[in-house]
Amino acid sequence: MSAPPTAQDHQQQRAAQAATTAAAVRQVWSTIDPEHLEESWLARAALVAELIRSGQTAAAATAEPWLTQETGPGEGAVNPEAAVEAAGDLAVPLVYPLVIAMNRIRRGLSLGLSILSGAYFLEMVTRTLVADAGRIADMAGMIARPRVVSYVRVVELPACARCIVLAGREYSLSDGFLRHPRCDCTVVPRRPGDTWELSSPERLFEQMTPVQQRRAFGEAGMKAVAEGADIGQVVNARRGMTTATRYRREVQATTEGTTRRGLYGSRRTKFARAAGDRYARTTAVRLMPEEIYRQADGDREHAIRLLKRYGYIV
Repeated sequence: MSAPPTAQDHQQQRAAQAATTAAAVRQVWSTIDPEHLEESWLARAALVAELIRSGQTAAAATAEPWLTQETGPGEGAVNPEAAVEAAGDLAVPLVYPLVIAMNRIRRGLSLGLSILSGAYFLEMVTRTLVADAGRIADMAGMIARPRVVSYVRVVELPACARCIVLAGREYSLSDGFLRHPRCDCTVVPRRPGDTWELSSPERLFEQMTPVQQRRAFGEAGMKAVAEGADIGQVVNARRGMTTATRYRREVQATTEGTTRRGLYGSRRTKFARAAGDRYARTTAVRLMPEEIYRQADGDREHAIRLLKRYGYIV
């Protein structure tokens, strides 16, 4: 089964609220005076803060009616204003667009591109702040309902690789929500007896267009997953991406999964600890999917053997 339709509607409503707020804020940014950036932005910052707070409040206010419809009333109602406060102060986030634009100008970029960089950051932080307030309200409302024992991450396409790999994962109510800037993932409550299942990372990958797959995972990562590689291994490998010397030349490698507890490291016997590293890691180099495909040179069977050897296919 898929997630309850109400949960999908809830996510779409949240995403729409974040987009609407971001559009309103960006419109204000577009009215700043290019010749007097600092003065004109500071004169508009209070209005932008009001718009963001309004968007956050609207997002947080949907938590209580949605959860009541989904699971019944709780032991107290969610306070949207408290969720907005918990999302953090706006003073610092609203200074950054100006700082970014002025730094770009000092580095020699054109005035137009510099202002556009500030607009992009402002839109990103607005979407994030609105989504954060909504998720905080959701979590508070779920905790107030004893029948809710956990929550599940809802990922809507298009999405980035970091979110796709977490799709459908179930968490305790005490676990924090992992998110990145502009993340629009939401949560859905789980109660004893619930039988629905959300789309897994593999199912989401199958639903993506080739363009979406390439954008999320990269060319080599897309090919590796299509060949049967574990999505989690492909995505997580990028966190420790590095280079190493093998066969007298430089190769693309990763340190991810190379400790004794890691998937790749658990298969190895020789370990060493580098200066400044908390953990001993296998001395065997773990190649990235990109390097594997380069070495396979079009030989699909050889590529699959290497994907297995380096722990991407399990």
